[in-house]
Amino acid sequence: MPLIHETDLWSRARGALAPADSPDERTPPDGPSAEDTSGATPTSISRSVPLHDVLRARRSVRRFLEDPVPDTDLATLLDLATSTDRQMWPHGTAATTPQAWLVSGVTGTSGARLRQYISRRPTAGQATAGEFTDHGDCPEPALLAARYAPAPVTILICAKITDTDTDTDTDTDDTGSDYGRALLRASAFGYNAWLSAVAEGLGGSVYGRSSPEVTRIVRRATGTSVRHLFTLLLGHPADIPSGGPGCE
Repeated sequence: MPLIHETDLWSRARGALAPADSPDERTPPDGPSAEDTSGATPTSISRSVPLHDVLRARRSVRRFLEDPVPDTDLATLLDLATSTDRQMWPHGTAATTPQAWLVSGVTGTSGARLRQYISRRPTAGQATAGEFTDHGDCPEPALLAARYAPAPVTILICAKITDTDTDTDTDTDDTGSDYGRALLRASAFGYNAWLSAVAEGLGGSVYGRSSPEVTRIVRRATGTSVRHLFTLLLGHPADIPSGGPGCE
């Protein structure tokens, strides 16, 4: 079978996802080569990160700089995660579609904001695109910081789960098919977003356990009946030696 150079993985992956969203994206995006790092900055997005570098950088980071993560970067990685979800679940029910709720600002401070990422169905010739809807100050940011870690961005991945026997929303049934589907989709969505973030030079950590307390926070702040399933922390890693405290 033909070999693909590791520096071409980004464009090839985008091309593989393009049929669902944008045929025009089969053309590799312009960007510096892996050898050309002049002008690169910690916040710039690289489209040619070698695979082994991404895998080596994929470690849990729980200490972050307070530098914010630009919305353009967040939209890029969430758009990719959404596009991949649609590829994996072309006939998935709308109820279990992952919802990304972002706590922006250093979690644990009074200035943290709760926002929702809302994806838009692409039209012909256009890529998946989304936008952020602000829901005001995040309630109980200290609880999130204590449960996870203070981070510039905490992404709470949720979904609506329905009891198929009664057709009612539930937050206690962990055995139904809707719950299993929602958990699998939320986990895949979170990991896809995390790997995209690592490829862009960000750090993060994932938490695969759902939380009733976080579910109540999201429901109380937004008036929705979604259930929290997965958490992703993102930010620029603090300058900590490899293998030192704060990373695994």
